This record gives sequence, structure tokens and C-alpha cells, in this order.
Amino acid sequence: MSMFGPWQIRYPGTEYVFGMLVHDVEVIDWEQDADAVEVEDVRPAGADGLWMGRDTIEPGAVTVHVKIDFSSKPWPIKERVRRAMEVRSELARVWRADAVRSTNGELAELTLGGSVVIEGRPRRPQFDDVDQSVGLIFADLPFIPASVEAFPVREDGGTWHSVEVGIVAPVGRSGWVFPLVFPIQNLEPDVRSTWFEVAGDIDASCIVSVYGPLQAGAEVEIASGFKLVTKRDLAYDEVAVADARPGRMTLTVNGEPSNFIAPTSARLAELKLTPGPHQVSLRGISPQGTARARIEWRDTKAGI
Repeated sequence: MSMFGPWQIRYPGTEYVFGMLVHDVEVIDWEQDADAVEVEDVRPAGADGLWMGRDTIEPGAVTVHVKIDFSSKPWPIKERVRRAMEVRSELARVWRADAVRSTNGELAELTLGGSVVIEGRPRRPQFDDVDQSVGLIFADLPFIPASVEAFPVREDGGTWHSVEVGIVAPVGRSGWVFPLVFPIQNLEPDVRSTWFEVAGDIDASCIVSVYGPLQAGAEVEIASGFKLVTKRDLAYDEVAVADARPGRMTLTVNGEPSNFIAPTSARLAELKLTPGPHQVSLRGISPQGTARARIEWRDTKAGI
């Protein structure tokens, strides 16, 4: 991986960019420990071989090695040391990540060399202060990934992709069907579809947002993929969100927990997009014809 792109850690309230022009902290190297694999293999009694079970992976820690160096600056030695210690203190605060570690499920994002983003948590940094008296400090910064997934960074620096699909305004039926069933609703649900492409090399967990007004029983469908079915009406100012990302797995309406999906709907864990082309459709009844659905995802790689 290139070492020449930006290195950055980001979480709520903090966006810290490494580099001598920003925080006087230079990335000099990085490494990742080997993944830990937990297996469920069983030795068959009285026979050769091994019965293979399911393997699960705990991703190895990523360690970023950095340098704080004021030793060659044309300042008095006291000023060099003061500035080095000031930068050290700020780096220690950032890596402590109070906003992340104090909240269940909260994750930080680490951008590695402008190439990929991984999610996880920074853990206790280790500082080498042997040469601190001349304004030179080294540090090892561990980052524990929450999953084996990595998200490629686009040329514009982003990682998220999205697509929206609207619903065609209901139209009057061409005629009445007898016997009439009351209450009479002279509306015919319609649908439009949108095509989009997913890159990466493994399935991407996604976020599905449904915007009202929309009657219960609406469907957001990925052809040859999943179908999300709602079981409640959504008012014009309500947004239902199904977040299927690992470690989140939430259902909300206007930000409040709400199980809005019907028993016939796909489960949260099934809201994934395989690499390749897809078609998304929104079906249902929206009297004003302004309902829409939004799919958000990150192209996903199986590791850094």
C-alpha cells in the first residue's frame, strides 16, 4: 500500500490528519498483526482425518508508527521540547478517543495512506521519549479493527455510495370493479426502478432509508437480492432507516428505535449488496407521490 496518501483518524468530534503540515506528526511505517482464527474442527473417534467446522476470524491489530520531530528546528532547545510535548499531548488525547470508548458500538475510522478505510477503535499508544529532551518523540499507535472488511477510497477521498429511487404518483383506475369494497380508494400503486453498480470483492452491508408519505406494505426490492417490506404507515415527515452494518443492526423511525419491517421482509443481516449491477425498486401507495427510498453502501474488500 502506498505510504504517500493521507493518514487520518476520524470519529465524532475529531478529525485528525497526520502530516508535518497539519499536526507535526509524521507516519514512518505501519504493520498489521496476523488474524486470529477460531476453528470448530473435530477429530473423528478412531479414524484418520479431521472434520472441519466453521472458522471465524478476529482481525489483527494495525499499528501505525509515527514520529514527532522538532530536533532540527532553528529554535532554542526549550522551545523545541515544549512544542514536541504539546504535540505528544494532543496525539495522546486523540488516540484515547473518549467519544468512542465511552459509547457501546461506537467506532472510529482509520484511513491508511489514502487507500482504504477500516473501522475499529484506537487503543493505548506507546511513546518512546528517550530523545524527548531534544524535541524528538516516537510513538506506536495500535488500532483494533472491528471486522475484516476494508473500504477503498475513491479519487475524491470518499468511500460512501448512494442511489435513490422514487415512486410514481398513483393514477386513477380505468374503471370500477364491482362489487365495490368500502372505503373506496381509486388509486393504483406504481413503481419506477433505478440501476446502479457495486464494486469491491465481497458483499457490502447497506443502509436502507424509506421516506414518507407511504402506506404500510411498501416494498424496497433489490432484484435478485433482498426485499424490505414495511408494516406501518410513514407520514410525510417520517424516515424509516434499516442499518445493516456489522455492529449496528438497527431499525429506526426518525432516529428512534422502531421495528418497522414486516415478518415477510428480509432480515437485517440479509440487507447486503453483491458486487456487480443491481436494480432497486420502490413499490407501494404514496397519495402525494413523493415517497422515495435511498440505498447507501461502501464498496467492500476482504481485508486491507
